[in-house]
Amino acid sequence: MQGRDDARGNPSMLDKIDLILDSVEEAGFLNLSQVMEHTGLARSTAHRLLTDMERRRWLTRVGTNYELGVRLFRLGTRGIRKHWFYRRVLPNLNWLHGHTGHVIHLTYLDEGEAVFWERIGGGPRADAMPSRVGQRLPANATAAGKALLAGLPESLRDRMGEDLPAVTDRTVHTREGLDEEFAAIARRGFATDVGGAWDGIGCLAVTVGAGAEDAKDAHRTTAAISICAPLAAIDTRLVAPLLAARDRTVEALRVNPMQDPGGTD
Repeated sequence: MQGRDDARGNPSMLDKIDLILDSVEEAGFLNLSQVMEHTGLARSTAHRLLTDMERRRWLTRVGTNYELGVRLFRLGTRGIRKHWFYRRVLPNLNWLHGHTGHVIHLTYLDEGEAVFWERIGGGPRADAMPSRVGQRLPANATAAGKALLAGLPESLRDRMGEDLPAVTDRTVHTREGLDEEFAAIARRGFATDVGGAWDGIGCLAVTVGAGAEDAKDAHRTTAAISICAPLAAIDTRLVAPLLAARDRTVEALRVNPMQDPGGTD
């Protein structure tokens, strides 16, 4: 089994499995004919792979339909909880929530989207925050996403194009507007959002990197920490604890065990 197209340009087995998983994830559930339509796979190939993926519990079959299986859910949950980076950051997310009382997110960047890795906080003060672990939003719509984009080399940011997705009528969705945001982030050391992801919600965010303080090194900028709350609760008093959480996290991540064989978790 190979992970790339073979020498003739034909999709490998892993490519085909990836197509199926992407299609089922996007649609929620699909039957055999729909899998063929979405992936372009032949009936015999699609049927064989669906049967094998069901046997491995990567997919679950309900009648004639297939959905993502429990093994993927288990691996995803365990991956979140056991990742060395997550374990080092989590105490500081809890510390920040304890000092502010607001919802705290840990977010990473995936091809122009901000993905919520963790959410800390609940109760009445958090009811207005519709975020959930695993949720994806256009990076330009969130404070965390803008902070992470600001850390990318300009050549990578240029790939985003000029017209960006708008989630609300307050989303920064032009490159000119986003470049202004990047300049402000560089000047003050944190990113802001005022209703760009959710109406009536504001956020402040900073980036944290494994093994380095310099968030402009895109290879080392791993995630962003953000405080999110109703707009009336977002003010400058939240900046100090946010920056303190960043500094505590940077210290915890100073030794990257993936880059330093002597590092311990």
